[in-house]
Amino acid sequence: MIVALLLTSLLPGQSAPVVPDAPALSADPLAPARAGKLRCISPNPARLTCQTIIRYKLSGAKSFDAKVSGLVGGDPTLLLRYDTFGDIEQGGVCVTMRIGDFQNGMLLRSGKKLSPNDERALRLQVLDTVQPMQGKKRCYIDRTEAGVTRAVVTIDGVAHPELGQTVAWVSPSDGYALGR
Repeated sequence: MIVALLLTSLLPGQSAPVVPDAPALSADPLAPARAGKLRCISPNPARLTCQTIIRYKLSGAKSFDAKVSGLVGGDPTLLLRYDTFGDIEQGGVCVTMRIGDFQNGMLLRSGKKLSPNDERALRLQVLDTVQPMQGKKRCYIDRTEAGVTRAVVTIDGVAHPELGQTVAWVSPSDGYALGR
């Protein structure tokens, strides 16, 4: 489960996407972030929760820093927070995967730091999971159909439909928090 989570919701960007028959790309896929909104991965509007929340800080027209906070695996109390950065490329929001982003991230259980032994064991699992992605470019393009927005994900330019997830842009004042 940790593998699926790290490769989907905890990764903010995904490689310049090649999406056949896609609708016209947004001129600025991070326009909602420029307006102060947060990216909510796997939103549950009834509970006001997101499996992952990404806060983008934009640097010019094409670059960004991102603070990612997300639930790990099936444990609703286990959280990973990390920082990363990337660029907008060909209408996609892209990040080159870096082990250091995860290595420098913070692992929490119920909002508190883990014991040193638990932290070490879980961090090794996270790093082992992310290692095969090291250096690969991961991008997403949002695609809305029938009122539902899903991220179309590519890795090194190849579409990976199995990694797509429902997403929403939410205002901090909407009250969304991490959860399922």
